Amino acid sequence: MKNKDNLLALLNDIKADELGEKAHPFTIKQINFYCNPTSIPNSKRYHDFFIAKKSGGQRRISAPVNGLKSIQTYLNIIFQALYEPSQWAMGFTPNRSVVDNAKLHIGQNYIFNLDLKDFFPSISQARVWGRLKVQPFCFNKELASVIAGLCCMKVVTEESESYILPQGAPTSPLLTNAICDKLDYKLSKLALHYGLNYSRYADDITFSSMHNVYQKESRFMKSLYQIIQEQGFCVNETKTRLQKKGSRQEVTGLIVSDKVNVTRKYTQDVRNILYIWQKYGLTIAYQRFIDYYKKEKGHIKKGDPILENVIAGKLEYLKMVKGNNDSTYLKLKKQYDILMDINFQGQGEYKIKYLDSLKIADFERALTTKIKMEVSKSGKVFAYFLIDNKKQIVSVSSKVNITDTSDLQISLCENQKRERFYLIHRPLENNNVIQKKQHILNTLSLDEILTLLCDSNFDLSIL
Repeated sequence: MKNKDNLLALLNDIKADELGEKAHPFTIKQINFYCNPTSIPNSKRYHDFFIAKKSGGQRRISAPVNGLKSIQTYLNIIFQALYEPSQWAMGFTPNRSVVDNAKLHIGQNYIFNLDLKDFFPSISQARVWGRLKVQPFCFNKELASVIAGLCCMKVVTEESESYILPQGAPTSPLLTNAICDKLDYKLSKLALHYGLNYSRYADDITFSSMHNVYQKESRFMKSLYQIIQEQGFCVNETKTRLQKKGSRQEVTGLIVSDKVNVTRKYTQDVRNILYIWQKYGLTIAYQRFIDYYKKEKGHIKKGDPILENVIAGKLEYLKMVKGNNDSTYLKLKKQYDILMDINFQGQGEYKIKYLDSLKIADFERALTTKIKMEVSKSGKVFAYFLIDNKKQIVSVSSKVNITDTSDLQISLCENQKRERFYLIHRPLENNNVIQKKQHILNTLSLDEILTLLCDSNFDLSIL
């Protein structure tokens, strides 16, 4: 590739290969529009949101608008075909994970962690431009300028104006690894000289060893800080720590004292939400879960999360770390599978799934809310309730008599499009099956349930 026209042709070829006839080709007008952050308002290229940091404060994420994001996505495919990360880069790298990063530091007497401050924003557009001109990219000046413009954003503060690599663009992770190649090489040589293990997961740098060279004024520490500074980065002193054998040693969130493992809190969180789901049902479990989840994540992109999907993801992570034959993983996975079988029962003439059902009085008491049913001017019945001062609309079956709500139920439902909603209805003919299952299972321990399910002579229909 030598110019924008060549870049445009390649991007469209990749897009056509992936999407076929559905692919709408990019235009040179789009390339010209998005590649110049100096003359275009940032709001037309990126939108910002903030997520909470575990250490306190907020992290700014700059997500590209759809048109730019699509270009960056296919541009990243070109990067992936050209570039292979260094052996010390564990983050944003195919076939490497936090588990691989942690394994490098198992069983060491000393683990030293440090964090690079403002990792993405500290990388300027000029630096990206310079990296794209050399191996393995080898783009000419014109093309490197266009691509760097597509990958970077303008940031204006009261003191200055700068062009940086945004945290949130599809191209940013790979470009950070490419820019850190020299940093990785120099730090790996430093580690080799002192007999240490070294790895980097994005902005998280880890050294480990059987001996202590991490004293504040040691030659190693002076060389370490000098290399980091020469490579255009700065150490976040508040996240620098030395972990000694005998204490809990962590690398990128995983325990590495004797083997790679998740924290006790991680397992306990999964166990707790499964217990609440089993004991009180999906509706109450979800309401107890959602506040904690939002606080932990800090930001949710598209609507509220689905509890079952979040737990499934946590179980997959547990399996990746502990292995698919680990007893803790297997026990929690079986409990999850049983609960999924209980709640996903297709019923009704419209093939609505009734995921969880409660009497209205029980629902109101459990969630400390009040369901209000009214009649619109057109004569249609509707209902709603408040959770955290937010109105939740509830569908109402046409067979409901709103003058007598004593035997009515409210269910969390899912339609064929997997859209979730609440529905007020009369007791379903088959709903007693669900209620009986929940009643029996709530009186048994998990081990008793699993024993029954494994007994070939046990009549499952009574559940």
